[in-house]
Amino acid sequence: MRILIADDHELTRAGLRAVVEREADLRVVAEAETGEGAVERCTAGDIDLAILDIRFGPGMSGLDAARQILAAGSARVLMLTLHDTPEYVRSALSAGVTGYVLKDAGREELLHAIRAVGAGRTALPGELLRQAMAPATGPSQGDLERLTRREREVLMLVAQGLTNKAIARELGIGPGTVKVHVEKVIAKLNVVDRTQAAVFAARTSL
Repeated sequence: MRILIADDHELTRAGLRAVVEREADLRVVAEAETGEGAVERCTAGDIDLAILDIRFGPGMSGLDAARQILAAGSARVLMLTLHDTPEYVRSALSAGVTGYVLKDAGREELLHAIRAVGAGRTALPGELLRQAMAPATGPSQGDLERLTRREREVLMLVAQGLTNKAIARELGIGPGTVKVHVEKVIAKLNVVDRTQAAVFAARTSL
């Protein structure tokens, strides 16, 4: 099976490659650090399975990349991510993804998912699937209360339409730190992206 690994962290890609290439039936033939790069490489026609993170840096998300790859029929897709919220799973399923594995999964679980999705079967953790199938309720006031003071500040600036760089300048912190805060806000609010977080913030008193 010819595999593409797409993740914006070089160490993550290297770790995945090391696991995959120990298997005689699996071969990593390409890597990408952006969603755009993953789509371009997959549409070349020599990829059987794309392993995608859900979120990259600026630019196309992993979910958007998955939609384009699957729509083109060029490869199957396995999402490998830190995000275990139902909203992300629902979004992946609606994009046509049939495999979803968390980054803290064990080696055997990952290899099983790779082979299952590559063979046209599904690989979805049971508990995550059950949560994803439950009615979506969106963020609640309780979710908001889980945010730290700094995360609330970041959310307020996201709601104002500021970029990560602009937020960093406003708060006197690094853009990388802002990115981490935004990711935590998205996870705690159980939303898919910063746009949904901003909409929720605009409707809520912070």
